[in-house]
Amino acid sequence: MQFTRGHFIAIGATAIITLWMLSGLGNNEPEATLAPVQGTQEGLFSVQVQTFHSPEITPELIVHGETAPSRMVTLTSEVTGKVLKLHAREGQLVKADQIILEIDPQDLPQQLRQAEALLKQRKLEHKANKTLIGKGLQNETRLAESEAMLEAAKAQIKVLQIQLAGTKVKAPYDGILENRHVELGTYLRHGDPIIDVLDYNPFLIKGFAAEKDLHLIKRGSIAKGVTLDGIEHQGMIRYVSTQSSKASRTFAVELEIANPDERQTDGVTADIRIPLDSAKAVYISPALLSLNERGIMGAKYVLDNQVAFSPVELIKAESSGVWVSGLPDPVDLIIAGQSFVSPGEKVKPVYKQSQIINEDEFATQVTNSAEAK
Repeated sequence: MQFTRGHFIAIGATAIITLWMLSGLGNNEPEATLAPVQGTQEGLFSVQVQTFHSPEITPELIVHGETAPSRMVTLTSEVTGKVLKLHAREGQLVKADQIILEIDPQDLPQQLRQAEALLKQRKLEHKANKTLIGKGLQNETRLAESEAMLEAAKAQIKVLQIQLAGTKVKAPYDGILENRHVELGTYLRHGDPIIDVLDYNPFLIKGFAAEKDLHLIKRGSIAKGVTLDGIEHQGMIRYVSTQSSKASRTFAVELEIANPDERQTDGVTADIRIPLDSAKAVYISPALLSLNERGIMGAKYVLDNQVAFSPVELIKAESSGVWVSGLPDPVDLIIAGQSFVSPGEKVKPVYKQSQIINEDEFATQVTNSAEAK
């Protein structure tokens, strides 16, 4: 084979590259910029922590319920007759003894006048018989008879007065009228319902407490009621049932709240909040809570660069977080990365003011650690 000038050039270039590669392999000095994959600090997981303190708070037992009047009565007719006049309507505030409506008295006034005249006659007859007895002109039987007739006349007047008073239906106490069952001209019989009178001063919040919480509720203790509109009312526990509901195993509880304006409604959703003994607790997001291998709820924190786990007890729940007890005070809670570390593991804590470490970075650390092992 005859070599050309191009063949010699290619062979020379290959020899130069081979010598350059062999010279690199012979250099045994370490590169100063390289670092081991895991070291004393660089190989540790980084977790974001935040320092929390445990102020003293007053937890509350919350009993869900609804508003109710302190008393309610349905007025019924005591006489027979037509509704003659209406003096008040539903939703109206009335005072005690205020006339709500009138029923036609028919001939009751005339009967009363007749009975009063008869009473006058019986009094004169009884007086005359007593005089005759004193003179020995009348026997005791006649006197007793006249006395009985006198008492009967008095009783008849009392009955008619009661019936006539019954034609004017009055409020038994200050309250609000609801659920009117009659109209002008309605014919009423004895016992027919007329209208409801609800007393909202004070008003009640009625709820049902679980049997496990019954020992925390004391009759006469001060508590707070919160209605659906967020308004808080101070009140007193006036009733705690001693008998449970057979269906739900709960006990009725009533909170009494002063309400001089009497502007409240029946059946509005409300809570009874009963203060309990003060306790030290940490306010955290529920996302920071986890379960250990035994299913116990707790939180992970860093102590001396090592992950620790403490069981916690829920003290109070709010819309944006929870109060829990059982953690050291202060405590450096792990707020990011707790799912990648276990109790007893050494970590590198990064406080909240430092750059936030996201979950992708933690996933990368886990992968690198597995490869290194």
